[in-house]
Amino acid sequence: MTRDDPHFRLRIPETLKREIEASARENSRSITAEIVHRLEHSFLLGDADKKSLVDEIEHLRTRLARLKTQIADKGLDA
Repeated sequence: MTRDDPHFRLRIPETLKREIEASARENSRSITAEIVHRLEHSFLLGDADKKSLVDEIEHLRTRLARLKTQIADKGLDA
């Protein structure tokens, strides 16, 4: 991405923002890069026949990040 790429404001729920931040950290990406990656990935997914092992792993990583966030939010990670 470059500084010349278009930008816009986006309102999202606080919990989703925290999940994106956590996932970005886990994937060593900026928040913007994480969002762009996920959007691009969502457009690549087609019908069930096109879903590959890599797609499934990404899905599981997302679920794990959400669970970690929920555990941290509830103070159960200590």
